[in-house]
Amino acid sequence: MKRLIIILLIVINVSCFAQTDLKFEPENIRKQFLSYTPVQKANVPDEAYNYGTFIVGETKKVIKDLSYDLSYIDYFNMMSAFLSLKESKSNVLVAFEKFINSEGSCEFLLAAEYSIKKNSKYDVIRESINKVISKCKSKTVDNSEFNVSEYCKSEQLDYDLVEKIYTINNNDQKFRKGTSIEKHPEHKKVDRQNQKLIDSLYRQHKKYIGSSLVGEKFESVMWAVIQHSNLKMMEKYLPTVQKAVEDKELDVVPLKMLIDRIYSQKEKYQIFGSQMGVEMASEVIRQGVIEKYNLE
Repeated sequence: MKRLIIILLIVINVSCFAQTDLKFEPENIRKQFLSYTPVQKANVPDEAYNYGTFIVGETKKVIKDLSYDLSYIDYFNMMSAFLSLKESKSNVLVAFEKFINSEGSCEFLLAAEYSIKKNSKYDVIRESINKVISKCKSKTVDNSEFNVSEYCKSEQLDYDLVEKIYTINNNDQKFRKGTSIEKHPEHKKVDRQNQKLIDSLYRQHKKYIGSSLVGEKFESVMWAVIQHSNLKMMEKYLPTVQKAVEDKELDVVPLKMLIDRIYSQKEKYQIFGSQMGVEMASEVIRQGVIEKYNLE
């Protein structure tokens, strides 16, 4: 009997060691993650282990259907779980590379920049994350070099409208670049002004101010103002944003983020995982919302 117990202990230890040393591969990450079972390492506190395990479980629920195309948030959640569980840097980087190569990753990184910056768990890949954030920022409008007039001529757009959207965008981002918005209470007044301007433009044009009116460079400005508003305004414009996605006036990622923001505030859970620190909805609720908004 004693010998049997010793053998069982050896088998358990070998299994744990093998799981801990699992090497994830980019082309096989979904299948590997679905069979992944976290093992608490000696240097992982209970709180971090429990959080990492929770993220693993919730992500598995989302990606279990093999016909489901993984999104930026699925890979981000994998990376976040690996960091909490102190998986190898190579495994973290596999998830990170899949994340940054997914549509919507830049928008998410820029929105979550401050939270990521103050969280020490990202120090393992801090240099890589900072480089990607800088690259994402370089894709946004550079105020020092951007010429509204030239942009409108090249894209054949209405100058007055683009200039208004350009100003709204600058004001929206003024207090949101790499810092905590709470440090700038004056942003509330600026946000309210932006919301009034967006309401006015919507009444004037009777449609979402998207790519056909202001070009791809500014297609998400109206959404950003809505996203940074209150629940009443978000719910008011949700059908408008959905139609903008259907009409190819806006990418689908902002719509998913708006849905998450609304559900996070109303129901205290989210659908797609874009809101950091908010639990995921059940699979039944999640699938119902996906079908409701024709997202898959």
